[in-house]
Amino acid sequence: MKTYLIQEEYKEYVTGIRVVQVEADSIQDVLDGEYDNADIIEEIYADGETYETNMIDDKQFLVGNWKELVRECDSNGVPKE
Repeated sequence: MKTYLIQEEYKEYVTGIRVVQVEADSIQDVLDGEYDNADIIEEIYADGETYETNMIDDKQFLVGNWKELVRECDSNGVPKE
């Protein structure tokens, strides 16, 4: 069986835990959820589940300098030029 590469769009539900730096007037404001400018410092854990995938079947939606909808691969799984 031959192998091929395609692009697909997907939707994913992700849950996780991360360290976030925020700006607030006091610790109590942070505890009350009253803060601004949340910057992600570190992603500690993430778990996701893909629940919908669709192959890109229109060349206008390809990204990353792709010009064809399907790329054939050699026996090692490397795209043929």
